[in-house]
Amino acid sequence: MRLCIVGYPLGHTLSPVVYNRYFRSLGISARYGTVEISPERFETVIGRILREYDGFNVTIPFKERILDHVEVQNEARIIRAVNCVFRNQGYNTDWIGFVKSLEDVDVSEPILVLGAGGAARAVLYGLCKMGMKHVILVNRTFNRAARLAESFRKLGLPLEVYDLSKLRQLLPRVKSLINTTSVGLKGDIFSIEPHDLSHLHLVYDVVYGETPLQQRAKGVGVVHVIGGEEMLRLQAVENLRIWGLLEDEEVFKRVFEEVTR
Repeated sequence: MRLCIVGYPLGHTLSPVVYNRYFRSLGISARYGTVEISPERFETVIGRILREYDGFNVTIPFKERILDHVEVQNEARIIRAVNCVFRNQGYNTDWIGFVKSLEDVDVSEPILVLGAGGAARAVLYGLCKMGMKHVILVNRTFNRAARLAESFRKLGLPLEVYDLSKLRQLLPRVKSLINTTSVGLKGDIFSIEPHDLSHLHLVYDVVYGETPLQQRAKGVGVVHVIGGEEMLRLQAVENLRIWGLLEDEEVFKRVFEEVTR
């Protein structure tokens, strides 16, 4: 089986190493590669990828743009973002990974979610499924966040919406902070200072690898500081299930921990 990850940029991704080591460990006939596409070339290249690969993951910045090119399934229809494709069917496994990563955490409200892209959609859907009722959405572009908030209000998740300039004013009001943007990859954390985080119960960053945001949260004693590794591992398990390749979840967990530790 031929698999890959599609996104831009992909220099940070560990997915090929994790999946390929898992396949080798169990003698599975599959290979996982990378396909980096610049945003302006996406529409011209995606058709070839759909023809040449049995399945693939979709990451930043294409989780929404892929919707026009696949048959969207199940929760991905509601979330309006796809991160897993199998034989032209588009799924969202991010929300499952997010919810499962919080099974042992008592998530306190109000919750502030940063970002309004594909990952934010999955996180908001997960919070909705968890029964959360007090969520604040903050994004660089207010109108984009407002449109996203309206779609989730229809699902029963009330959202307050603000632009990024209000972030530091809002932080004292909340108990949990979830960053769904890619800023952690660049080291930019919106000018958040350590003392802005000290009262929080949870800081969750969907970016994997220890970001400046996570470092500052740990430095001021935030009770739960969670990076993107656990969400990535748990959504990857669901990807393997969709692709028909989940032969041993414990082996995958061991391989994942070896690669990411």
